[in-house]
Amino acid sequence: MLITDIKEHNQSKYKVYVDHEFAFVLYKGELHKYGIKKDAVLSEEMYREIIEQVLLKRAKLRAMNLLTKRPYTEAKLREKLCEGMYPPSCTDKAIAYVKSFGYLDDRAYAEDYISYHMESQSRRVMERKLLQKGIDAKVIQECMAKLDDGQISEREREQIRALFEKKYKGQIPQEASEKAKMLQFFLRKGYAMSNVKHALAEISLDDLYN
Repeated sequence: MLITDIKEHNQSKYKVYVDHEFAFVLYKGELHKYGIKKDAVLSEEMYREIIEQVLLKRAKLRAMNLLTKRPYTEAKLREKLCEGMYPPSCTDKAIAYVKSFGYLDDRAYAEDYISYHMESQSRRVMERKLLQKGIDAKVIQECMAKLDDGQISEREREQIRALFEKKYKGQIPQEASEKAKMLQFFLRKGYAMSNVKHALAEISLDDLYN
């Protein structure tokens, strides 16, 4: 393998290109340690040592450090490691490493997220945000299935009533177009139409659909 280019990444790190393709990022001292310089030959043995002894250890440590600060989904942790430009093999092994200790568990993440946010977010919003975080749709549905539908509906209705008081100050829209806008406001928040109707009926908006 031939080192075809070395580009400064920041003040302390350099991007190394092997056979005209980006290979990895090393610190300046590591370039000197391994004799990494443009047009130099990189042996298979040296390449494996850099990947397994330097970059894999660094990727594992980076993953652990990130998870000590806050929980991550597997997709988001992988994204952070990719930002660090670790080789794909190092990223995969670092992910497997933290998962082996139970530090990375998408199902547990989803359950904790739902438990924490169910008082303030609709079911659909929670589902959408978990999808955005990279949680598998099947895992989300299985976690949601553990919830009591009646309790979820009642929480949504409480949220709708609170939002109505906050946004509309208890004032009933008079125009049909304004009533329609109000309904769309709640639907955009992810609330089911049945819960919107039920909640608004409970606060004396019986004429809303007349």
